[in-house]
Amino acid sequence: MFDARRTVRGAAWSAVERLSVQGVQFAILVLMARMLTPTDYGLVGMLAIFILIGQLVADGGFSQAIIRLGKHTEEDVSTAFFFNIGVGALLYAGLFAAAPLIADFYGEPRLTDLARVLGLSVLVNSTLVVHRALLTSNIDFKTQAKTTLAGAISSGVVGVWMAYAGYGVWAIAGLQLTNHAVTGAALWMLSPWRPRMKFAAESFRRMFGFGSRIMASDILETFYSNVYMMTIGKVFSAYSLGCYTRADQLGEFASANVTRIVKRATFPALCSLRETPERLKAAFFRHIRYYAFIVFPLMAGLSAVAVPFVELLLGSQWVYAARLLRILAFAMMLFPLISVNLMVLEVLGNSRRYLRLQLAGKTIGIIMLVATLPFGLSAVCCGLVVTAAASLLIAVIGAGRVIGLGLATQLKAVMPSLAFAAAMYAAIAALLWILPTDDNAVKTLLGITTGILVYLGLALAFRSRDLRDLIALILK
Repeated sequence: MFDARRTVRGAAWSAVERLSVQGVQFAILVLMARMLTPTDYGLVGMLAIFILIGQLVADGGFSQAIIRLGKHTEEDVSTAFFFNIGVGALLYAGLFAAAPLIADFYGEPRLTDLARVLGLSVLVNSTLVVHRALLTSNIDFKTQAKTTLAGAISSGVVGVWMAYAGYGVWAIAGLQLTNHAVTGAALWMLSPWRPRMKFAAESFRRMFGFGSRIMASDILETFYSNVYMMTIGKVFSAYSLGCYTRADQLGEFASANVTRIVKRATFPALCSLRETPERLKAAFFRHIRYYAFIVFPLMAGLSAVAVPFVELLLGSQWVYAARLLRILAFAMMLFPLISVNLMVLEVLGNSRRYLRLQLAGKTIGIIMLVATLPFGLSAVCCGLVVTAAASLLIAVIGAGRVIGLGLATQLKAVMPSLAFAAAMYAAIAALLWILPTDDNAVKTLLGITTGILVYLGLALAFRSRDLRDLIALILK
């Protein structure tokens, strides 16, 4: 049964977890980016695709299967646990052996040792899949908030100290490994669940049958997201990749975090509405409106103030990252809407169609990458904007329409927020153009203030339903 109050509490704690952790990580990013170089971050970015895909394969889709099952036996979760750690160990062994090949591919000898050290995160994370899934299934984000915050703070201390001491790229490795280790230890301490020596073939088949398709889709998404980084690192340079990854990360602070906060808290609750199509449709329609109202101005504003904002925070050595962020923000504006449309299929358990739609969108992305690569990195980022728009169209037609939320309905829902965000962007751009100062702090502050006043002013002037509903939801 759908419990609105419990879901709102879950969303609140999910937000506390994400925003507190991201707040700490953002502060750490600023400190470390001032002491390290784009090349240092580029070297770590070259390994991202191997580490992230390893973590997804070790998960095996079992985390989503556990959440969706709702009711699960001890055999189910213990089976998932032993599968996860077994696969995690095998994957780390493979990565350890393949490290010299990865270094040869990029022409960067330093990547051999770096891959072997960072690969330990695959092994550590494989022991935590079930704990996180059980807490998420119970909408217990309070416990997760404590563990991830402990990891963020501890790793931040280690990373900043190593960067200050001159360890270069190893400061980033120290940051990441400390984060995984401390978060994992805290999860085992605070979570009441412990594995039992059980492995049931029937449990494995049932969960893997659903989870494997979600895993395949997630691997596709991760490969697609990181093949850009792999290609940039190979074709351009570690410096270019470092600037691209920093721009991508700054954009994700706004776009991806909103998506993750809401999805983690609402996915279990939405699953309970599968048998009531009209209520499910109404819930998803609200999601689309709220995502647009929040994310559109965040990303439009970030694009408008990108150059003074990045130079102020990270320094002039990152100005190229700011120029890329100015473009990438428009692609990230659409990601939450793609996610909420595809979540329809996750809730309904239609993992086959989910995978097909992901394949279609990613195919377009690869074509755009190949087409824009000869024209430089800025052209590649513009191609990502086109890909995001095409992927959204595919998601709406293939997923949203399943519950009656077609293209016309969704356009009507998001158009007011889009118009307000466009007006806000124009106001900020005009202000920054006429300002008689080169002070980045002044430009950033006035740009953000102007954006907030224009967007909220328009929402109030036109009596935005989304604003009213969000205020009412928060005050409940």
